[in-house]
Amino acid sequence: MTTMTRAPVITGSDIDDLVTRVRRAAGDTTELEAAKAALFGPADPAPADARLVRQRLLTVALRHGGDLLTKLLTRLGPREIAVVRRHAHRLAHFLEGLEIWSAKPIMLSLMRSGVPYIEAESIAFAILLLVW
Repeated sequence: MTTMTRAPVITGSDIDDLVTRVRRAAGDTTELEAAKAALFGPADPAPADARLVRQRLLTVALRHGGDLLTKLLTRLGPREIAVVRRHAHRLAHFLEGLEIWSAKPIMLSLMRSGVPYIEAESIAFAILLLVW
């Protein structure tokens, strides 16, 4: 029996891009460098730990842009892309406060910001696909 391995959605070069962007904004990159070591070091992290790291990377990408944000946006249509760009910082702030990332709270937060249900659903699922 063979096992299928899935290529990581978030790559080391995505994290390197974030490090460069955060450095340019005079930010501390220690957390990002630790995230890269955790995800791509010699020991495989536990799935739950890896998911938490990917979640944090996505919130940083929502604030700073870059390759990882592009990966999220390529999963969306033009209307959803416009919403994410317009609400990126607010979405990042909301996601940082979530204990358990699931579609419903993400959708409800977006809908409270005036995003229609269909777009909110697409964005929530794209976010979850990227970090799970």
